[in-house]
Amino acid sequence: MFSIGEHVIHPGQGVCTVTGFDEDAPTPMIILECKQGHAKTRMMYPLAQSDRLHLAISREEAEDLIEHYGDLECDPFTERNSSLEETHFKQLLKEGAPETVRVAKTMHHRIRLAERQAKKPSSYYARVLKEARRRSLEELSVAIGCSEEDIEQRLSAAESAIDASLN
Repeated sequence: MFSIGEHVIHPGQGVCTVTGFDEDAPTPMIILECKQGHAKTRMMYPLAQSDRLHLAISREEAEDLIEHYGDLECDPFTERNSSLEETHFKQLLKEGAPETVRVAKTMHHRIRLAERQAKKPSSYYARVLKEARRRSLEELSVAIGCSEEDIEQRLSAAESAIDASLN
């Protein structure tokens, strides 16, 4: 069971904060608040499905993930059908970090590889990259206790170092 104030990963929304419980409702609920962009959304989540939620990573895990970003392997999954590939990566985003970071790194890498080969990257790469980055920044900033902009700068520096080594 989760406690009020804990950050959990909602499979569809990403990072949410547990703000309460409604155990007197016909279906007991966990009250969650998630932030996407500038708006906050309050939602009820069935307590019976709480096993689909999990805690956000710890500060130590987040720091380690950023520190060893260069060592993080890209996901090798490929499929002839890009829709099936996109589905695979979107499913991984539901797991939270480190998978969201791995997916973002994979999409970034695939876009850069296509550009280096003078090819147009698959359109789903940018869609998945955007969502993977959003979820990664959100979870890492909550775990470390700093702004998403700070996390973005740290990850961008790591990506730039990798890009420079590929040239």
